[in-house]
Amino acid sequence: MGFGQIIKGHVNELLDINKDIYQVRMDICRKCPLFLNELGGICNPRLYMNPENEDVSTVKKDSYVKGCGCRLSAKTRLSGSRCPANKW
Repeated sequence: MGFGQIIKGHVNELLDINKDIYQVRMDICRKCPLFLNELGGICNPRLYMNPENEDVSTVKKDSYVKGCGCRLSAKTRLSGSRCPANKW
């Protein structure tokens, strides 16, 4: 995600834009093993997860995806953004 997109996500968060997609996506994120309950929710960049079975690892493994590290309250409000595990 580029710098412009990050800023747009934070502006959307500040102005409460795209609340409908935010709610749906955050419900998914809160159930994810990569969810870190800090700063309103972060996709944990210190963990890897197998999207097929949600197994979590602290080391990189084949077919595992790494948490992106994004603040989810901002990222989930961007209609063109995507979850690293393709959950939304």
